[in-house]
Amino acid sequence: MTATRNLAFITVFATVILIGVGVYVRATGSGLGCPDWPTCHGGIVPPHEQEALIESTHRFVAALVGVLVIATAVFAWRHFRGTPAVIWPAVAAVPLVGIQGLLGAITVWEELPAEIVATHLLLAMLILTVMAATALGMFNDMRGGFPHEQRAAAWRVGQRAAVALVLFAAVVWMGGYLGESGGSTACEGWPFCSGGVFPGADDQQITHMTHRYLAALLAVPLAWLVVAAWRERGTLRWGMHVARTTALIYAVQVAVGALNVFYTFPDALTVTHTVLASLLWLALSAAALLGYSAQAVRRERAPAPPAEAPA
Repeated sequence: MTATRNLAFITVFATVILIGVGVYVRATGSGLGCPDWPTCHGGIVPPHEQEALIESTHRFVAALVGVLVIATAVFAWRHFRGTPAVIWPAVAAVPLVGIQGLLGAITVWEELPAEIVATHLLLAMLILTVMAATALGMFNDMRGGFPHEQRAAAWRVGQRAAVALVLFAAVVWMGGYLGESGGSTACEGWPFCSGGVFPGADDQQITHMTHRYLAALLAVPLAWLVVAAWRERGTLRWGMHVARTTALIYAVQVAVGALNVFYTFPDALTVTHTVLASLLWLALSAAALLGYSAQAVRRERAPAPPAEAPA
């Protein structure tokens, strides 16, 4: 069981690496380095061209993550079949990875439409959440569940993390769309757009600033999360760690976003920006999942209502 749990956590971090490799493909303009799918220029082995090698590496890492997801589901079925919090997300991850692979193929066949690229990125984040649910479910099951005194506090913190995730999903999708649509460089300067608070009539400037506005708005639910975790600091130690982590990653993420604009989106900063987004997504997912798990335990163990006395 310990090996299965470790495999689940390895799959989580392999998914983060895959997201980083995927954004490197986009940053280097290698999305069509292999213009066909699943082969590359008609063969299994890619030609010795930089763009083809980068895209082939992405496909190899994606295939490896797919194998890890399937292996996790198989071993979860073997060792945690009686634990719904483990087996449901473990099994659900398998078709999600299949859909993700199909979406990647469509991305190549349709020559990188921005809306499909953005959806591809958001689905990768969803797979990250599902795998995190699997790993945390195993962890909680093996340690015997939540201590009674932590359940209410975990639920309060988890609710706020879930709200932040909903808004963050819009930020991630707009960021993926922005990167592929060519709107990344539409606004000069930061935080203003070419000297103005609001974008001009140009569609790309509107897209760019919409991403910035949503990212700024994300600070509100994150602050709500931090306040809740601070109030529960005496009961919920992991909540405070999650709050500090999310606040730190968000601050660095904003700074890297600004540096991307100032330095015209170099590859290293572009990849760092998206990897930080995946880590922030993972931290929020963990908090939301732990909160839901605590609430589920409370419902399962709630005392049954007393039976009515016969008339």
